[in-house]
Amino acid sequence: MNTSRNTSGFTLVETLAVLAVIAAIIAIGVPAISKVMQSSRIRSAEGTASVMKAAMTQYLGKPGSPGTLPVTEGTVPASEYTTSGTILTAANIAAAATLDGILLAEGALERPIGVRMGGQNFSPSGAGPTWSPSLSQFTGPATGTLASYAAATRAECAVSDGANNPGITGQTAGSAACAFNLAGSGSLIATGSRVAYLVIKGAADSDAYQLALDVDGAGLTQNTASSPAANDQSQGPVVYSKDASAAGFVDVYYYLTSI
Repeated sequence: MNTSRNTSGFTLVETLAVLAVIAAIIAIGVPAISKVMQSSRIRSAEGTASVMKAAMTQYLGKPGSPGTLPVTEGTVPASEYTTSGTILTAANIAAAATLDGILLAEGALERPIGVRMGGQNFSPSGAGPTWSPSLSQFTGPATGTLASYAAATRAECAVSDGANNPGITGQTAGSAACAFNLAGSGSLIATGSRVAYLVIKGAADSDAYQLALDVDGAGLTQNTASSPAANDQSQGPVVYSKDASAAGFVDVYYYLTSI
């Protein structure tokens, strides 16, 4: 009688070999995929900056243009909002208004800006002031609560104080201290200049560092690759404060233009 039997399945050695191959593929593939995804986020930020620059050029070139950009951060000039109602104060408008919102109302932007880097899906509560293209002023309800975009990724325009860069440790996020050190040496943007910039909220340390490398170049990037937020990145168009709390995320300021 033939007692031989056919067996099926993997031996232990074969199983271990397959697992080793899978582990090798993961070890090679995951970092590569992560790098591609980071590159996509960087390109998104740079693309948004380009779109904003084109929109500002269109706004400044429109018939009857005031020749400057409206202030949306820091102290908003009284000439840029109506005085009806106590809710429309300089501080309230600064929190509720954004430069991209104005350009959207002006038709210079086709749709709200989106940056895949940093925090996503921000939903402000409260009403926002309405921008009147004909008056170049904010109007709004006399009572109630205005929305705050302080925690949102957005574009802003603030008046330079001529001394401080928003990437310097100690500067309050959203402040009007926006004298970018564009060349890495010499004078900062002059006091009184209106400076437009993107604020990217909650970007990963590594993304912020890579964006600074791409836009500023290695010569202006003070951080190190091994510890990308151990020091302030305070030179060039892309700046941010160090990650002092080691949370892994920083707010990024991306210079657009100044007038």
